[in-house]
Amino acid sequence: MKLHQLNTLAAIADTGSIRAAARTMGVSPAAVTKAVRELEADLRAPLVVRSASGVAFTEFGRALVVHARLVLGQLRRAEAEIEAMRGAAAGKLSIGVTPWVALTFLPPAVQRFRQRMPDVQLEFFEGLLAVVQPRLRDGSLDFSIGRPAPASPQSEFHNVPLFSTHSAVVARRDHPKAGCRSLLELGDAEWVLNWDPASRDSIADNLFGKRGMPVPRTIHLAHSLAVVLGLLAQSDMLSIFPWPLVERISSKEDLWALPLRETVDETIVSITSRRGAPVSTAAACFLDCLREVIDEGARSQDAAQRRLFHSIELLL
Repeated sequence: MKLHQLNTLAAIADTGSIRAAARTMGVSPAAVTKAVRELEADLRAPLVVRSASGVAFTEFGRALVVHARLVLGQLRRAEAEIEAMRGAAAGKLSIGVTPWVALTFLPPAVQRFRQRMPDVQLEFFEGLLAVVQPRLRDGSLDFSIGRPAPASPQSEFHNVPLFSTHSAVVARRDHPKAGCRSLLELGDAEWVLNWDPASRDSIADNLFGKRGMPVPRTIHLAHSLAVVLGLLAQSDMLSIFPWPLVERISSKEDLWALPLRETVDETIVSITSRRGAPVSTAAACFLDCLREVIDEGARSQDAAQRRLFHSIELLL
């Protein structure tokens, strides 16, 4: 396999056709087709299927695209690392971040990072695990900040816990159940959650089942915090937010944390990266900035910062 062949395959996957890939690469469609045919001959496996409607990848092609993107991404990181060591422009750092962290701890960490490495271009992807895991897998993300991926000795991801925090049940201030003091009073409520689909059942069982409550029949999933906020403001739906997010937006969004006696879902926020992937200078610097922001915030004398961190347990 040659590098230009992998680059061609990734370009076809990104653009959806041989002609579009050719335009992106600045070569002829014939050159793209030749590169794919040579790669298929080397591997003795069909990679793409051509038809009047375009191209589609075979199972061999889909598997190789993942590796091609990983190789190409790692090469770009290597070039950026060398450039940074030479004191030249330091390239790009791509980070996935769960929405509520983006509204709380991310901005001061970015400000601190920009002071230290002003030549690095930052690229952020807002997303939950289902969104960021494929990008971590193919190397288009350096790391993500949020709920950790399931851990196992065979896992392809590596998690470093940052902190844990409890959550609160949230509703608009004039919600019919705004004054409820127990989860048992919310059995007939309708919920909208900004959670990963893969985590829905386990978290719902932990929240309701372990307290002897049936899991609510209606739990909607939203892959956008903005969607959740809109629904909470104009419906009788309930949601669950980590306490730092409650402190940050409750007054602005006119939301209310129900005064429940029970402790609601505990969230662990971790740095997740692809296992075995080297940490770039820029990534290490950004993580240092994030840890410093969290550590200093937890010890701050500022009242607003103390409210933000009152439910935080540092795991650094």
